[in-house]
Amino acid sequence: MGLGVLPRGRRQPQTTEDELRRLSVFDLIGLAAGGMIGSGWLLGAVDKRTMGLAAVWAWAIGGIVMLVLGAVMVELGTAAPKTGGLIFLPLQSSGALVATVVAAGLWIFYALNAASEAVAMTEALASQAPALTSGSRPGLAGWGLACATVFLVLITAANLLAPRIFVKVNLALTLWKVLIPLLVVALMLSSGFHAENLSSHQPQQDSELGTALPMVVSGSVLFAYLGFQGPLDFAGNIKRGGVGEAARLRRAVYGTIAGSIVLYLAVQIAFIGHLHQLPSRLDAPDAVRATANLLAWAGPLFVINAVLSPLGSGLVFAHALTREVAALSRAHLTHRGLQTAQSTFITVRGRRYEAYWKVLLVDFAIGWFVLMAFHGRWTTLTAVISILALVVYAIPAVALVALRPHLPACSRSRNLLRGVLARTAFLAVALVLYRAGMQHLSYSMVALLGGSVLLLLLPLLARWNLPVIGRVLRSYDAKEHVTLFRRWRKDPTVAAVGLLLGYLAMVTLLTFLDHEGFFDGGKTWMGLVAVGLVAAVTFEGLVRLSRRHMEEHPPALPVPATSASVSEPPGSQPRSPQ
Repeated sequence: MGLGVLPRGRRQPQTTEDELRRLSVFDLIGLAAGGMIGSGWLLGAVDKRTMGLAAVWAWAIGGIVMLVLGAVMVELGTAAPKTGGLIFLPLQSSGALVATVVAAGLWIFYALNAASEAVAMTEALASQAPALTSGSRPGLAGWGLACATVFLVLITAANLLAPRIFVKVNLALTLWKVLIPLLVVALMLSSGFHAENLSSHQPQQDSELGTALPMVVSGSVLFAYLGFQGPLDFAGNIKRGGVGEAARLRRAVYGTIAGSIVLYLAVQIAFIGHLHQLPSRLDAPDAVRATANLLAWAGPLFVINAVLSPLGSGLVFAHALTREVAALSRAHLTHRGLQTAQSTFITVRGRRYEAYWKVLLVDFAIGWFVLMAFHGRWTTLTAVISILALVVYAIPAVALVALRPHLPACSRSRNLLRGVLARTAFLAVALVLYRAGMQHLSYSMVALLGGSVLLLLLPLLARWNLPVIGRVLRSYDAKEHVTLFRRWRKDPTVAAVGLLLGYLAMVTLLTFLDHEGFFDGGKTWMGLVAVGLVAAVTFEGLVRLSRRHMEEHPPALPVPATSASVSEPPGSQPRSPQ
């Protein structure tokens, strides 16, 4: 296998784009379910088995939050279908600075997902080889970190497959990952299940709902639901015949989220019903081993699934990230060399395939660095991933409302529905972030700020002849968007990113006050109201600033296939084709 370099002046081959254009609803479900059903469903359910009905509430709340966020993203993705849209659409609506913050969060969250799944695969193997984990502290031992690195290499290398082959492999893995949890539930409910465990182990120190909210992030509930956006990452590459691309996208996203809610609730109830057969304290390897023992003849299948399920999820996130980073590169927010023909295509037996190998190498470096920094602590990785994902998922809500005059015309009731969904989604994200926990929230905000600063400053540093790294940076050709801060009084994009960062800082401050007990003693409602007000003001401010930005820089949006022949709504700007 060699790296393919196209001669100068020759057009890039279109075979891969044509292959991706044929994504069916089953391919899309494979991407969505393949990304969602990873390690979270098992490790999260076992960890919360002693929480009684509060654990069931946590899965239900997480599912409802994701359903609302998914509805917003589907509305935006069907109105303006664009592969890489999680970056492209905020860029069009709110400008380069807000898009940079979104890009930093998305890049880190996707890259860390592959690392977290590599850790989960290692912990599954540790059920048979205990030397891979550290008994004295959370995380992996030296051999475990080496094993996780090998799995991370495997996830990266598998994404060099041709897209059509990758989609088929992922669909097969997804079918396996769905069938095994269903088998686990059936076996656990049919033998030794104690229904009284659902109420007899209910925590007494707090209400069910109060106990459930912190678990939504810190208990890896949201992490288990991440991945539904896989089809949205490829919204511009969906089959257009028959029922149409919009219907396929809705079926894939809504069907996967609804199905996962039912599956996760069933798994959690099954584990609670077998509480009397499980040790009181379980780490991940013990959880896999104990569950396998409960399943008797199906135990070996379960252990295999505990390795393959995270592998499939890691593959989907790594695959989707290549397209998002390519969109980031095309938008001049990072090195444009990441999406050139030389950096994109590989050649196998004389045929070129789109693999984005340079992007994969960069993503591997990010994931491996954080994997080592956290010593393979799965719970920390998943909490940081969930928080960054929420930040990224909140921005499409702003874009959906801000872009309304530029989207295809729709009924007044649908516009009203979009506005309600968008505001509800933004508020839900704020409330969940507020209850995420101070330690995990601080880790996530530092990562988000560091990634944003890096993306903004690298183009500026590339101009300077710095010692040692100057030669490397010299070819970094992203635009110097940081210079927009010079016009901070007049440019709405500067005000927008300032408002966004100020909002995140305020939520972090309120979380800190809650952590320090400021809202104790019957004051819990004060913290929730304060977060709600901050979120409401921030949302309306971001929408207003985004519309000011679009008055100066009209967005160039793709036209949905079903709307290509429909006249533009009054006052809309012309949109470029996909």
